[in-house]
Amino acid sequence: MKLYFSLIVFLIFSNYCTAHKTKVKIQNFGNVKTLYISEFNFGDKTVSAEELKMEILGKLSKQIADKLNFKDTIMLERKTYMYHNKSDLFIVEQNDANYKLLKLSEGYEKMEGGSGVAIRIQSLKVDIKDVLKMVEYAIKNKKKLNQSLIPVNYFYNDDNQITIHANSNDFIQKIIEKQSVFIDEIIESEFELLNNGFTRTTISWKNGEFIFGFNDVPPTNGNYLKLETEKYIIKDFKYYIENIWNDFFVVFHDSNLFTYFDGREGNTSSQKLDENISDHYPFRLNKDKILNKILLIPFNSNGFYIYKINKKLLQKIE
Repeated sequence: MKLYFSLIVFLIFSNYCTAHKTKVKIQNFGNVKTLYISEFNFGDKTVSAEELKMEILGKLSKQIADKLNFKDTIMLERKTYMYHNKSDLFIVEQNDANYKLLKLSEGYEKMEGGSGVAIRIQSLKVDIKDVLKMVEYAIKNKKKLNQSLIPVNYFYNDDNQITIHANSNDFIQKIIEKQSVFIDEIIESEFELLNNGFTRTTISWKNGEFIFGFNDVPPTNGNYLKLETEKYIIKDFKYYIENIWNDFFVVFHDSNLFTYFDGREGNTSSQKLDENISDHYPFRLNKDKILNKILLIPFNSNGFYIYKINKKLLQKIE
């Protein structure tokens, strides 16, 4: 009982309360511009796979542009949503390389100019290889892109819609079904997405897989022993949570399943949450370990979970 009381007190005074907000992230990779709009924003320590994919897409699209000697702007826009009942939206168009998905609502007026090509997607998830095929197609077929746009109904919030010009699912499917030797080659490149320094957490991506690990390479001229750490490799996931000290990850595969990873093979473990958990928002993590335990807090719940790392035991407290 004393332990539970201490845990609850720690929980109350930990800085875990954050209101739901949308995350907007803009990056530039030479002549490639990316815009990412998330369904949630709980700070730098809670990151979705879809956000990381935008950085990968930006870097690989730059390689495609260089290979095809395309000097104009490539705009990649991506908006995610939380619910499975929404329809995906694809817009592959020419000469409208301004930001659009942030502005699509009642009364939207197209901005003039913006030479180049744009690939805009609203969906639950994306496949990196599929999007790269759209980029390659857009560059090679720039002059005729707008001929494939048709009027579609677009919901800019839960209850309101406008009519915009977008692509049909059949059109997009034909693009991604085509083989591309060049894209098959470049996705084998490894990209570092996170590196918190020696003995700290890292994330990289290579050939369709996310690699969670730890930087065990000593600093230059550093007199350190090389650490022996394991890696955790996963093709896709919903989001990860990294603790404040950058010494472990909690990777959520979906709303009901997570994997704890701290570089030690004996500690890596996947845990299934209650079947009735259907939280669209991420779990939150207490600020630090407590006696080899971590606390996971659902966004919409009166209870929380205690995970005992060494025993690989998950317990719900209500």
